[in-house]
Formats: sequence, structure tokens, C-alpha cells
Amino acid sequence: MECKSLRESGEELSKFDIAYFGASCDPAEKNKQFYDDLDLNFPLLSDSDGTVAAAYGILSSSGKRSKRTTIYVDMDGKIAHIQSKVNIRDHGKQVVDQIKKLKFPMKK
Repeated sequence: MECKSLRESGEELSKFDIAYFGASCDPAEKNKQFYDDLDLNFPLLSDSDGTVAAAYGILSSSGKRSKRTTIYVDMDGKIAHIQSKVNIRDHGKQVVDQIKKLKFPMKK
């Protein structure tokens, strides 16, 4: 549902000068199938060993999944905001609203 919500917000997100993607601890092959099945319009990355999730402190205690978290990184590569309360049905709108609050630039 979270990815579907982001897909449905793609037109609004494309107005900003940003790059966005999803990431999962699932293997690349499983993510590829998920990507195709949902007809996503943004990259879906695989962190199958959980290294990146662990570095961000969002790897679950089982070490097999990441917690649902959105990390906003500014143009200088610094973390601008961490959103740990993700509404999977409305997450695309949450992301758009947060990008506006953070005053991320619009495309020219």
C-alpha cells in the first residue's frame, strides 16, 4: 500500500527537484517482481543484507526487515527529517506535505 500511495503521488512529487526511491531488505529478484507487479514509477532498491538499514538505525530486531521509515536528505547530503510514523495508505501525500514543509526546491 505504501508503494502504491507513492506511485499515485508521482505527478505531484515530479514537480520537485528531488530524487526518491524505495528500499527493501528483500532480495533484488523479489523487489523486481514487486516493482513490476505494482507498476511503480520510482526505483526500488534492494538492501538484502540490511547494511544500509542498520547504518540508518532502522533494521528490525530480527535483522531481516527494515522499519517503515522515510528519510529526507537535503541537497547537501544531510538528513533533514526522519519520518518514522508512516501511514501506508496515505504515505504519498505525507511525503509531498513533508517536502513542502522542508522547502525542497521545485523544478525549474
